[in-house]
Amino acid sequence: MRRPITFRNIPRLEKIIVHYVIRDPQKRDSSYIHVAGMILQAITNVRATVCKARHHINNFRMTKGKTAMAVKAELTGEDMYCFLSKVVDVVMPRIKEYKGVSGRSGDGSGNLAFGLQSEAVGMFPEVEVNYDSYPPKMIPNVDVTVCTTATNDRDARVLLSSMGIPFHGKHVN
Repeated sequence: MRRPITFRNIPRLEKIIVHYVIRDPQKRDSSYIHVAGMILQAITNVRATVCKARHHINNFRMTKGKTAMAVKAELTGEDMYCFLSKVVDVVMPRIKEYKGVSGRSGDGSGNLAFGLQSEAVGMFPEVEVNYDSYPPKMIPNVDVTVCTTATNDRDARVLLSSMGIPFHGKHVN
């Protein structure tokens, strides 16, 4: 049986992780990393960090500790709420035919994730103002993970829907 939510145990946001993973080996040169880092820093107001490969795999052209695999920014506090309000109030309404975040997006312990295509990343005000300085083919697809103190996905979904994030489809707990 689940404990009811009272004013003492209301779920809240812990952190938001915004990251871009480089899947294509041809895009692992420094220009893609720099553009992705600049865009993440612009839209989040937090310095982006580069994540390097942990293992050496020849088939994927990965060298341990040298090959850049991802760029991420971890948001807490005021930056977290500012980023979430920009996504909800500015970016999501401008996406054409956007249904919302999938109801199945969750890990079972209160963390929800969704992705933004490169066209949606270009709609952030900070990127849109300087759109000419970023090559259009280099604007990354961004994954956003919202970590909450909720113990299940249902409570996290209620929290985020009260903050304005739309959900669609079948909701899975």
